[in-house]
Amino acid sequence: MALADFKFEALPKMYQILIVSGIALVVAYIAYIYYFQPMLDQRTALQAEVDTLEASVAQGAAIASQLQRFKEEVAKLEERLIELSKILPAEKETPIVLRGVQEMASASNLKIVRFIPKPVAPRAFHSDWPIELTVQGSYNALGRFFEKISQYTRIINVNDISIKTLEQSTETAHTVTAICTATTFVFREDQVGSTGN
Repeated sequence: MALADFKFEALPKMYQILIVSGIALVVAYIAYIYYFQPMLDQRTALQAEVDTLEASVAQGAAIASQLQRFKEEVAKLEERLIELSKILPAEKETPIVLRGVQEMASASNLKIVRFIPKPVAPRAFHSDWPIELTVQGSYNALGRFFEKISQYTRIINVNDISIKTLEQSTETAHTVTAICTATTFVFREDQVGSTGN
């Protein structure tokens, strides 16, 4: 039987179905590889991108839901800063604090003999400003002075206290001399600004 004499219709029905099915499978496979597979790959890539965007949106929504709480916390921290700045003076207010120390000494019947401000020692958010004080008066007056300092609205630490009896005092109210270091703490506004950057 020559190939020219071959007729598809002459084949048994079963062979015809198998040949048509085989050709259909080959065409379907070629269509899948060249047409559908790139579309499926593109769909998978788009789905991954959508999943990533949905995760970002969910994260943004979670942050947005906490935004009001963060604003409230910032407001509370700002109130606390204002409250603490009343205790810790800014640099421009230190003369007021120093005048307050002098007034407390005078109100306690102490005579300030020496008042020597020392160099400022910078810290993270504040600076220490020690002042060497030499005062004369009675033990009771010295006690009243330290009590007034402890009740002062600003933070002032007193340390390195040395008390000596005055042997030859011309004033009867001055029986002791005391040398101490009064340290006031100064708020550093420049450091608060630089930490926010």
